[in-house]
Amino acid sequence: MFYTDPFINSIAKIVDHVLIVLDMHSLDAFDLVMRTGMQESGFRSLEQLGGGPGLGFFQTEPGMTGAEDAWYNYMVYRESARLYFTQLNIPLGPWDEITLMSNIALQAALCRIKYRRDKEPIPSTIEEQAWYWKRVYNTEAGAGKPAEFIENAAALEKLEA
Repeated sequence: MFYTDPFINSIAKIVDHVLIVLDMHSLDAFDLVMRTGMQESGFRSLEQLGGGPGLGFFQTEPGMTGAEDAWYNYMVYRESARLYFTQLNIPLGPWDEITLMSNIALQAALCRIKYRRDKEPIPSTIEEQAWYWKRVYNTEAGAGKPAEFIENAAALEKLEA
């Protein structure tokens, strides 16, 4: 068991499995993906609150800034990644909005791929991960703040088993 909250624990099991099958697992990667989900939706919403393009717990955007970019500029060039998706029973892209919203394994995989494509290694501390999330996932133009990430990561830590 990862977390005392059964719902978040179930998501953590999916994330852990996805990262292992994708051959992109590390403790830092697991923590970053879980903290990203906590920051982006609190694991409470499948559509962006207040409107916007983000879908799923990880608020993946469907266009060329998100899912389509991952498909056309990463997945189509990596047969091994496509095979891993097949092993995970994740449909191959491009993905429609309902698929993005409803498939937690796909959401977690796309979140991890977003970070994997960055040249810098995943940092270990919450503070460093907050700034990494801001630069890579939320972007400079995004509304999210590293302080919010740190706050949400702390809330997630309180749920650890």
